[in-house]
Amino acid sequence: MKKAAVTFVVLGILTGCSTPASEPASFPSTTERASSTEQLATTTSISENKAYEVSYTPTAIAAPLTEINDIETFIQLESQKLEEATIVVYEKKDVEQMWYAALQTKEGSYEIGQIGYEGAGDYSITAIEAFGQTYIKVTGSVGSNSPISDYVSLTTSPPTLLHIEANTIEADLDQDGLKEIVATVGTAAETTVFKMENNSLLSANLNEIMNANIVMYDTLSHTFQAEVTQGQLSTWKIDRNQLRLVK
Repeated sequence: MKKAAVTFVVLGILTGCSTPASEPASFPSTTERASSTEQLATTTSISENKAYEVSYTPTAIAAPLTEINDIETFIQLESQKLEEATIVVYEKKDVEQMWYAALQTKEGSYEIGQIGYEGAGDYSITAIEAFGQTYIKVTGSVGSNSPISDYVSLTTSPPTLLHIEANTIEADLDQDGLKEIVATVGTAAETTVFKMENNSLLSANLNEIMNANIVMYDTLSHTFQAEVTQGQLSTWKIDRNQLRLVK
């Protein structure tokens, strides 16, 4: 399994903090998790563990987007207006075959970061709802099996960013009326859930909680598929901060 690399540059509106961003979060290695999963498979059956407590922890610190003043000198590939802003996709003249995104508002222009490269131009720009507010979501890829998902908030000045190095989807997992963010990365899927609580961003790595080698979210059934026992997938659902076995 590819070790999850989830990096956060989180919204000032989320935490009320403007401290520079921290180092990427560290997770157990693939070997460590695979070994633990094998031990679990030999000692515990799924029927003996039909629920896991989902323990969320504070996940990141706040940082604003960086203002840029020379966007006119870049090679613009596309622009798309959303909400009260425009997302511009561009190339830098001194960096070939790399695609970047910038945010333009009436206050100025701000760098979002790299979203693609030559041969991997499958990016998207949409307006979405998460944590009870609207974000501009920009997705792309910065390398082989290296997806990125950027969530831009316009509720602060300057605008702020949540950057996750994974494929993401927004879903109301606990049926409280607010959508959480589900992030999955790696060939052997590693899944982390992000939620807002008391204006603080929290996260929970479901692979670690379940000691599972694979955890995937099913958008049709709104459940998780997990390899808790080696070689066998089971279905789980979050209910009141617990992962409960469905079948």
